[in-house]
This record gives sequence, structure tokens and C-alpha cells, in this order.
Amino acid sequence: MELFFFFLISLLLVYSIYFGIWTLAYKTKENVTGMRPSLPPGSFGWPIIGETLQFIAAHYEGTVDKFVSKRATKYSSKVFKTSLLGENFIVFSGAAANRFIFSNDNKWFARWRPPSVQKLFPSMKFVPIEHDAAKAKKFMSLFFKFNEAQKLVASIDSISRNQLKNNWEGKDKVQVHPLVNMYTFALVCHLFLSINDTEKVSKLLYHFNHLNEGILSIQLSIPGTPFYRAIKAAEALRKEIYLIIKERREALAKNLASPTQDVLSQMIAVPFDDGFMPELEIADKILAFLIGGQDTTTATITFAMKYLAEMPHLYNEVLKEQREVRALMKPREVLCWEDVQKMRYTWNFVNEVMRHRTIIPGAFREAKTDINYEGYVIPKGWKIYWSVGFTQHNSEYFSEPEKFNPIRFEGSGPPPYSYVPFGAGPLMCPGKEYARMTILVFLHYAVKMFKWEPILPNEKLKFKLVHVPAEGFPVRLSPHQN
Repeated sequence: MELFFFFLISLLLVYSIYFGIWTLAYKTKENVTGMRPSLPPGSFGWPIIGETLQFIAAHYEGTVDKFVSKRATKYSSKVFKTSLLGENFIVFSGAAANRFIFSNDNKWFARWRPPSVQKLFPSMKFVPIEHDAAKAKKFMSLFFKFNEAQKLVASIDSISRNQLKNNWEGKDKVQVHPLVNMYTFALVCHLFLSINDTEKVSKLLYHFNHLNEGILSIQLSIPGTPFYRAIKAAEALRKEIYLIIKERREALAKNLASPTQDVLSQMIAVPFDDGFMPELEIADKILAFLIGGQDTTTATITFAMKYLAEMPHLYNEVLKEQREVRALMKPREVLCWEDVQKMRYTWNFVNEVMRHRTIIPGAFREAKTDINYEGYVIPKGWKIYWSVGFTQHNSEYFSEPEKFNPIRFEGSGPPPYSYVPFGAGPLMCPGKEYARMTILVFLHYAVKMFKWEPILPNEKLKFKLVHVPAEGFPVRLSPHQN
């Protein structure tokens, strides 16, 4: 106990000395320049830890928008300062902030990732973050170039039906989230890696789930902690991906695989501005692509099915539209791109799910230079947390924001930059259409085949990379008679 207090006092002493030196240097700079930057209002919280514990707790509880709104109200400002994860932070919220970030992202902002993410993806140490984002965008563009919409819809249609037939049909009860998770992961493995073997997909998914649970956890590399399990899972996944890369290189050399057949082949065969990517970078990119194409989509489908179960009138509207789509398809059995375009009400419903539930609460950035915003100065090197959830639950942009209402997305929809689950403008997510097809095709077959009733109506949530039902959202299935 005495050693603990000695350690704590030592930390506080070191921090006090550091803070005193920093303050003296900062004041000296002010005296030299004659100017004092006007930081946004706010509080840095406790010494050293700042408001990190409150922020992490809000993430785990699914209340990040309340963390932001409480402080925005307290300081009467949609931009405020705080200290998170050992860094000075400025928190942005509101439609004007969204517009500002999207319009100036490459000019004034750089992407930033928490230390836990950087440790789990070691290639970040030698790949400039701007190059990392540019490469991801390039390979996703190539993916959609060589996999036109109709081909993608056909693949998604096939895997949706197979998953529902093998894992849902004939069951009285199922856990929705794990089964949807298997569907989205099987799909990304097929499209990004050309892996269709069920046993191999299940093995990868086992490690992948542990990785997701620890990505945004407290960085403690101690056995038994989520972060330690994530490190081991990332190592196991990279080992598997290295074997897949080796096999693919051999297949490409023998013309047994195509350079355009999937994302992996493109990463191996297509050089970037700085040449071909090393295997570590390819493996990390594949992991990032799997995360981007799987976890948020799984959560969206799961919560869509939860809302449909809780609001039968909305289920009936979605079912009505999907039956109309099916009637227009006859005698064709497989969905096509034009069919997906007709699912307008269903997509409005899904958008309201993403607004009401807020699948991804925010994102990180770093100031590349001193930035002026609404009369405040954001110093170079400070980190930015850009809040999505606060804006989506703000009555300034959405009337009765706590009410679930898909109609708000009809016509011109919400005010510009108030709803940005896929980004906007030059920062629009290149995988938006892929996510839309993945969600709508699965919901088409799910509502066409079943009705479902929650077994745990008041089920709590747990935090992985995103929030999911704590018990997997178990339901009772009732197949349609026709």
C-alpha cells in the first residue's frame, strides 16, 4: 500500500513539474508574440487522466452523445476543450462543425487514432496516415470498379439466402446478433479474400471478435484484459492472412488467380505511389477493411430487426414494400440492382435506425496547423473528437429527436450535414453502397421469411467496437405460411 501511494505521489510530482515547465514555456511564447490564443471553453478534468474515465464509461454505456451534450450545455458552446487519452482535445458537434471538418479535412485536419489502435496495427508506425487513408480509398474504388453493382447484389443475395437457410430456417429461437455477424463476416471474406470455406471463416471470426472487443479498450497488456486478448487475436489473424497472401502470390504467378478478383489480389498486384505494399501493411489493411465492412453493418442490421420487432406497424410497412419488390421480380428469383433501388421506405427506416441508435458516436482527428473556428483557436497538434450522436439527437436539427420516425428521411431529408453516418462530400465513405446493399438484401429475405419476437424485451447493451445487445438479441421465430 505504501509503495502504491509513493508511486501515485511520484506521478503527481512528475506531472506538476511537467505542467509547470509547459506553462512557463507557453507564457514565454505569449510574451514574445504578444498574442494569447483564445481556446474554446471547457475543462481538462483531473491531472494526467483528464476526463478519460468519463469518456470511456460513456462509450461503454452508449451515452457519448450525453457526455458531449452535458458539456456543450454547461459551456454554452458546441465546441469545447477537454483532456482525453493523455491528449489535449477539442470536441466538435453540430451541423456547422460537420461541414467545417468535411470541407477542410485534408487542409487542416489529419486522421488520428488512439494509442491502442496504433499498437494493434503496427504498420501505422511506418505508413503516413494520409497515405494510409489514400490507399484505402484507392483499393475500395478499384474493388467497386471491378465488381459492378449487379455482380455485388448477386453475391450478397446468394450469401444472404444461404445463411438464412442454414442458420435460421427450422429454428424456433435464434440469437440475431451472432448470426448476422456470421453473415456479414462470411460476405466480406468472400468478396475481399475469396474465402468461402465455412470452417476457415469461423476460425477467422473467432479471433476477429476478440480483436473488435479490445480495439478501444484501456491499453493494459495484462493477460485477461480485453486489450491483451485483442493483441493476441491480431497476431493470430495476421498469421492466417500471411498464409493466405503466400497462397495468393503463388496463384497469381501461375495465372490461377486474377489481379482484380478481390481486394487482396489488388493489394498484392497493384503498386501505389511508394511502390508495392509490404506484407505487414497488406495484412493490417485487410483487417481494417474487414472491420469497416462488417462490424457497423452487423450492428445496423441487428438494431433494425430489434426496432421491427418492437414496432409491428413499421414491420408491416417494410414487409409490404418487400412483397411489392418480390412481385415485380417474377419470374426472376435473384435480386438485382434495380430491385434494391425500389426499397425506398426500407432504406428510410434503416437511416432512422442509424440516427436514433447512433451506431458510430464519433471520430478522431488532429490539427495540422493552428485553426480558427467560431472565434476560437485550436492549436496545432491538438486532437479533435468529432461527435455524431449529439447532432443526431439535437432538436435543433430533428423535431422530437427521441421519437423514432422514418418519415423524416422522405423528400429532401434532414438539414444538410446534420446526419452523416457515411460522411459527406470528399469524405463520403467509399463503402456506403456496399453497406446499403448488404443491409437491404438481408432484410428483404428476413422479413419475407419470418416474423420475430424478442425473448428479452429489456435486454441491455454491451460495448465491443460498437454497441450490441448484451445477450445477442434472442428472438422467437415465426415463419410466414406462404
